[in-house]
Amino acid sequence: MDEITPVRRLWAEVPEGSDEDLCGARGALLAAARAPRSRAWMLPVSRTGLRIALAAGVAAALTAGVLVAEIRPDRFGPSGVAGLLAAPPANARELLERAARTAAAEPERRPGEYVHLKMRTMSYWSVRSAGMQVTGTEERWIPAGGTGPWLRRERQIGTAPAPGIALPSPPLELSKEPVDTLTDTPTCPSADAVTASRMATWPLDEAWLRRRIETEAAKATAISEHLRFWGAVGNLIRDSVFRPALTAALFRIAAGIDGITIVPDAVDAAGRHGIGVTMEEDYARTELIFDKSTYRYLGDRTVATRDRTRSFTTRPLSRADIDRIVRDMVARGADPEESRREIEADARPRKVTTRTPKGAVIGSSAVVKVGVTEALPSLAPRLSRVKVPC
Repeated sequence: MDEITPVRRLWAEVPEGSDEDLCGARGALLAAARAPRSRAWMLPVSRTGLRIALAAGVAAALTAGVLVAEIRPDRFGPSGVAGLLAAPPANARELLERAARTAAAEPERRPGEYVHLKMRTMSYWSVRSAGMQVTGTEERWIPAGGTGPWLRRERQIGTAPAPGIALPSPPLELSKEPVDTLTDTPTCPSADAVTASRMATWPLDEAWLRRRIETEAAKATAISEHLRFWGAVGNLIRDSVFRPALTAALFRIAAGIDGITIVPDAVDAAGRHGIGVTMEEDYARTELIFDKSTYRYLGDRTVATRDRTRSFTTRPLSRADIDRIVRDMVARGADPEESRREIEADARPRKVTTRTPKGAVIGSSAVVKVGVTEALPSLAPRLSRVKVPC
């Protein structure tokens, strides 16, 4: 049986993330032009769920790897995993159980390999009284065995209007050059950080995973208590795509959450229509999105369900804060003196008002390709290194 040809046809439906492709897909991307930057006034709006960043180690010498295989997202044809019912899922619990079986059918990656993820992203930026959607791409290289460096590469592609709000004028300049983030693995076993290396070795026991999710949920004191578990498990699902068995276990846990519902038609950051599972939040809805036929995980989306205006005062920055921010900006390719002048100008407390209109995509990601490679690629000139504290 020739399994490679169907896989190529499947991936052929999702184009590579070039500027031209994204412009065509969105139909409304605008050319970015230079505008003054202001840390306090240009604010990407955070999702209401937890934001959990993966981390892993740094290698002394890094060489480009070669993509040697593509992971097959659907080995069972349009009807999904063998044994799944042909009828649409009756409820969110059944949908997640089908998604768990689809993920569990995927092969595990071998130690010594890197899982290479390609993703499309979309976020909402509030800029003074205006706002816009920012589209981009993200790639991750994660060691399958839990040891070795891991890398995130982000690139901003363009902007698009958000519903019911004016675009910034003049348009903002985007960073279309790739920005790499290389994160060290914690050196002490007791470190509590949720990292790629830790997730690669987590046990698949659902009771253990539930306790881990509860630990992460308890950190989200800014959101309603009944939403914390949903936010935590959603973030772990988003970051566990490199390990299908773990993703499957998380789907099974999510299936038991009270209050989840089906979204018959949900659109990911790549523009693909799927079926979603969601839980209504205060002013937004976070969706896990799946292929309607195979129940393969496509991505996630958080969309505003009503207009929201927030006013707050930024906290003053200490000298240590300024030095840390400047070091990070310089590591990403910024001019040291210009960066310091900019940050020091924003160091004083300032009242800021942001507006998020109904229908704005606050954050979205779409997994468009999963592959394996033998090594990390060459690093981009704009590089930031992060060390996870013990």
